[in-house]
Amino acid sequence: MKVFLDTNVILEYFTIREEYEVVKALFQLLHKMDMALYMSVGSFYTMVFLIDKVLRKESGLKGEIRLQALRDIMERILRTVSVAEHDNDTLLEALNDRRFKDIEDSCQYELAQKTGCQVLITFNIEDFPISEDSPVTIVTPQEFLLKILYSCKEAEEKGRLI
Repeated sequence: MKVFLDTNVILEYFTIREEYEVVKALFQLLHKMDMALYMSVGSFYTMVFLIDKVLRKESGLKGEIRLQALRDIMERILRTVSVAEHDNDTLLEALNDRRFKDIEDSCQYELAQKTGCQVLITFNIEDFPISEDSPVTIVTPQEFLLKILYSCKEAEEKGRLI
């Protein structure tokens, strides 16, 4: 399965925010199940900026120490998640998709489709006004964990019945 991660999910983990434990469990499960993970190149740029800001202000790191910490974090991200790039066509699709009130979210959705992802995981599910028959299912990290755990339990129960 191919999974697209919204910027906010990755940031939640690497900046140790409120939902850190949920995202940690999500990453462990995704890794265990050997799923292909994707993010946009725009997410990468955004994370460089925001993680650097956290390192400066909240961690108080300066100079080469801060820069090395930022490099280490961004390298960990790149070793975990593949970066997908837009082309003019997907960006034009995103710009013209009137369902979205936020063009950045529309760009994420279009890129998830372009990369063939079946799932897009985000904390801002309401920002993705997609129909039920969309090729990409939009879920929160919690919903994804519950669906996977439920389907594993269901498969296990079916195995016992045979």
